Amino acid sequence: MAFKIALSPEDRSTNAYHPQALYQGRSTNEQEQMRRCADLLEQELLRCGFEVKNMQYGNMYDRVKDGNAWGADLYIALHTNGFDGTVAGTRVHCYPSEGSRKIGKLIQDRIAPLSPGTSERLVESTGLYELKATRMPAVLPEFGFHDNLAEAQWLIDNMEAIAAETAKAVCDYFGVAYVAAPEEKPTTGPESPLDGVSFRLQALAGGKVIREWEIN
Repeated sequence: MAFKIALSPEDRSTNAYHPQALYQGRSTNEQEQMRRCADLLEQELLRCGFEVKNMQYGNMYDRVKDGNAWGADLYIALHTNGFDGTVAGTRVHCYPSEGSRKIGKLIQDRIAPLSPGTSERLVESTGLYELKATRMPAVLPEFGFHDNLAEAQWLIDNMEAIAAETAKAVCDYFGVAYVAAPEEKPTTGPESPLDGVSFRLQALAGGKVIREWEIN
């Protein structure tokens, strides 16, 4: 029986990323980027054999209710952080329970070394609703600070790696082998029926060959 993972990406579009950090040539926000993260993480987890509930609807109350009713084995609330633009680093929030601490540390240890910031730590919290109201181990990673230009651009440009490393942490937590995405093979055009054929051209004058060319 597959383990069930509930994903709850940030639902507010008002949390703007640094205005100079661009996604597809335009500004972006926490909701858009964490939905990207959830979609990428869902693909990673499905490939590794997990069941996934990607809850990109409603608010945290709706999602906690649905995650509990679904019987999820793990709840991950996906976020980025904001302060005053000067701070950067990965902070993972967990409930003070053995399971939440374990998955929190696994994610922290994989993401923090990749992010450009240094303000990094695992934070135990009893006040965050998605951690205290869930019936299963729950974790709330804030992968980086979206109001810091360098880190905001890093978040945008490295979302695939963030999702992959988070999936590896989930695999480690459950003792499941991580399955990497298959490498894309370079595409080549169809083979021409004339490949390997040589041609000889001749210039004639008065019925005599005056010049020859060989074309491969």
